[in-house]
Order: sequence, then structure tokens, then C-alpha cells
Amino acid sequence: METIEKITKVLKKYDKFLITSHINPEGDSLGSQLAMAELLKCLGKKFVIFDNDKVPERYRFLPGINLIRNDIKDENEKFDAAIVLDCPNLKRVGRVREAVKKTETVINIDHHVSNEKFGDLNWVEEGASSAGEMVYKLYKSLNCKITKTVALYLYIAILTDTGSFNYSNTSGATHEIISELLGYGIEPYDVSQSIYENKTLGEVKLLAKALSDLKVLASGKVACLVVRKDLFRKTKTKPTACENFVNFARSVKGVNVAVFFREDINKKNVFHVSFRSTGRVDVNRIASFFGGGGHKNAAGCNVRGSLNEVKKKVLEKVKDAL
Repeated sequence: METIEKITKVLKKYDKFLITSHINPEGDSLGSQLAMAELLKCLGKKFVIFDNDKVPERYRFLPGINLIRNDIKDENEKFDAAIVLDCPNLKRVGRVREAVKKTETVINIDHHVSNEKFGDLNWVEEGASSAGEMVYKLYKSLNCKITKTVALYLYIAILTDTGSFNYSNTSGATHEIISELLGYGIEPYDVSQSIYENKTLGEVKLLAKALSDLKVLASGKVACLVVRKDLFRKTKTKPTACENFVNFARSVKGVNVAVFFREDINKKNVFHVSFRSTGRVDVNRIASFFGGGGHKNAAGCNVRGSLNEVKKKVLEKVKDAL
């Protein structure tokens, strides 16, 4: 690919890179960033991984996770280029945006259909399962060695963004890559247990409360979940505990669209809305209407207003899409 060739030239040209991804990091953003850091090491380059938010507890087991910083100690620190991974627009990197803007070249590597092509170099591959899958292709293009640690990073990126290979973004090529990565000695059970089966009692109670209030609308075609911010205090949990809640709503028989409303713990009258769909419903269009985005069957946005106001606006758009 011509874009990959341009990116490899930039990676070889510059010496110091800023690596970042979107706010509220998850498996793909973390795995792809750490794998990119190892790629730069292979090329003899310097780097800093700088994210807006802290790493969720479930991913703290990853080797090298302490490389991810939430601040830049020296505000005058200079970077030649920024590599932004798994992020549809620059706003989504949060307060890291100012540091990104100061670099000479911005490399945008993403797989979201809603990507706004904000970089100087834009590699947007909508058919890729994850940013991790795209970083894997860079390893191959640059002939950089994939170690067991790198394989783990890439495996987790792909595993989590495909919903354990259950989503429609899982392709034959995805499985071929996973087959290769498993050859480096990764133990799938250990990885799955660390990410999905390592919940605190509070996290389980949070899920139980959310599911107890699950509502089904539009003749069973829409399911919605809500988590208010007081629940985090009561269960001693954090918003990162909600990462896969929307998938429980989607799993209800007959549901075409699942919507999850999570109240922001810091901002008044702001809700984070996650969408999942099956079949023909394009939830990226719904999310884009509210300033968000994502994929056809998985997207998200932030909506201002009271819970009733937000639900009314969002669910009207969902019903229109049906």
C-alpha cells in the first residue's frame, strides 16, 4: 500500500515520536500503542506514550504497561512526529491534543469508518478488525521482529476489538494473523481470564444493577441500559468497568439495536452513549448525528442533557433508523 510506504519513510526519517490514542483506553488502543512502541524500538527510535486517561485495572497485567504516561513532565519536550492510533478525530485524544499539534507530522492510523482524516498522513482501513491488525502490517512492511511480548499486545488488540472474534469485523485475514500470533506462545485462556474473568465484587454488582433495569422497546427491536454516576460510588467501581455492558443488551433475542447510557462522573448533564447493532442498522450514522462515530455496527457519542432528554433524543434517532 502506498500509504504504508509513506508511513514507513516517516518512521525511518524522524528520531522522536509521541504515541497516543483515544480517551478511556481499552484493549485495542493499549495493545496497538505498546506494539507501536516496540516497533519504534526495533528501528532505534525514541518515543513517549502519552494518554489522557489511566490504564484500566484489567489491563495492568500487560508487560510494559508503565510506559504509558498520563502527563509530559517537561512541557517543552519536543517530538518530531505524533502517531495517533485507533482514534476517529483529534478531539478524542483529550488533553494530549495540544502536544500532538506541536509536532511536525501527525500520522493517523485507524479503522473507524467515521475517521475525519485529521493527520498529515492518514491510513484509514475500514476493513481492518482493529488498529492492532494495522500495526501488525507495519511490522511486516518494516521486517521488524515480532517477539512474544509484541504478539501479546497485538493479540489483545485484535481479541478485544472483535469481541473475542464474534463481531462482523472478524475476517479470514484476522484469523490468519491470530494463528501466527499464537505461534509465539501466547496462552489464550490466561489472557481471557485476565481481561474478562478478573472482576471485583463491585463490578459484578454494577453489572447486575444495570441488567436489572434493562428495558426493551420498539416491539423488542431496541434494548437499552443505563448507569448513573451514583452507582459507581455505591459499588466502589470506575466507568471503565462498563466496557462491555452494551453487548449484554445486544445479546437479547430479537434486538436489532442496543444502547447504553453512562452518566459522566465529572460533568453535569453529560452522558456517554454506546451503540451496538446487528444486521442492516448503521449505528455510526446515529452516533455521527450527535458528534460521535465508529463503525456500522458499533459506535458511540456524548450527548448533553438530563437522562430523560438524552434518552428521548437518542431513541428517536434509533427508531428512525429501524
